[in-house]
Amino acid sequence: MSELRTRDVVESDLPAVLAIRARSFGPLGIGGDAWWQRVSAETLGGRMVAVVDESDTVLGAGRIRPYEQAWGGRHLRMGGVAGVYVEPSARGRGVATAVTRALITRMGELGDVVSCLFPTTPTLYRRSGYEVGGVQTRTTYAAHLLRELGTSRRGTVREAGSRTSVRPAGPDDAELLHDLAREAGTRLGVSGPMVQSVATLRGTLERDELIAYLVEGGYVLYDLSEQAVTVEELVATNPEAASTVWGVVGSGSSAVPTVHTYLDPRDPVALVVGGLPSTEVRQVPWMGRVIDLEAAFAARGFNPHVSVEVDVVVSDPEAPRNCGRWTLTVAHGRGTAARTDEPVRDEDVLQVGARGLSALWCGWSVSRLRQAGLATGGTEADAALDAAFACQPYITEYF
Repeated sequence: MSELRTRDVVESDLPAVLAIRARSFGPLGIGGDAWWQRVSAETLGGRMVAVVDESDTVLGAGRIRPYEQAWGGRHLRMGGVAGVYVEPSARGRGVATAVTRALITRMGELGDVVSCLFPTTPTLYRRSGYEVGGVQTRTTYAAHLLRELGTSRRGTVREAGSRTSVRPAGPDDAELLHDLAREAGTRLGVSGPMVQSVATLRGTLERDELIAYLVEGGYVLYDLSEQAVTVEELVATNPEAASTVWGVVGSGSSAVPTVHTYLDPRDPVALVVGGLPSTEVRQVPWMGRVIDLEAAFAARGFNPHVSVEVDVVVSDPEAPRNCGRWTLTVAHGRGTAARTDEPVRDEDVLQVGARGLSALWCGWSVSRLRQAGLATGGTEADAALDAAFACQPYITEYF
């Protein structure tokens, strides 16, 4: 069996990587060439890694998309793992595992403190320390119910010059949209959503990929087809802005009566709309991983009413910086993770591997980790850890 090694993908490798992608998942569809050029430009130069054999033939590759992800309302550097392709004739030789582990190492080098992905093969990613963190949810509403929200408050979309007057958003609004998304995530204390970069938003608006409307305190990005409106992103920092942009989304109900949304499963629209969503609710699981516990814990937001100090022992061969005994402290909405050299007895302190740490980070209770065999020892700390990491993480964007 030939020896495998990893290296950065360079531009001359792209045809080989694309060919492996086609043999693994089929050829690119309409618009695929432009998409491939964009993601390649985004990840070449350190964020795309290849596995090669002794003749330097590319057998597999994966890329790390740079994201900004909210955890407890604070925004962390997140590496979005995508495009993990393996040459079909090389499967079973450990290529995919080599790619995944190389990506974890690279994320640590780049300063990405957490990582997420949408798995095609959960077992592969569990071997590298990923665990189910949450779901991307598609909820369907009748458009006329959303249209009514736009006229339910004083200051509707038709009142030009009012606080809630609405206008199309253009490329020059990209920075404003980015700031509004960050503001909303911080105010709501959410976990999971990714804030698109200014450059990404500007590119989306320049290419007219989505319909975009902006109002004071909010915006909406959506796709329109003959079958449905699909809301990709909706941000509102106040009730008036929310009513206005939802009214825009539902304004074409006579022609397109269905609206799909990719938002927080507990988005407040469910509390104010004059009806329930349809029974069609689709959920796509995603997996998360902690790349750098110390940095991630310090950057995350926590409930300001929670005060915790608890020790945890972590075993994480793929990310050695996470290994060891840690004292996790939470106070006044901030956290610190400090390594300690105190000896460990099995009954003294909670012990988790990479999967257990990742699940804990994503809000899984310690009791459930124990049931799954992902945590042992230290039962007295369960309630404290549950309180510290409590969240209902979700992702709105598929990548």
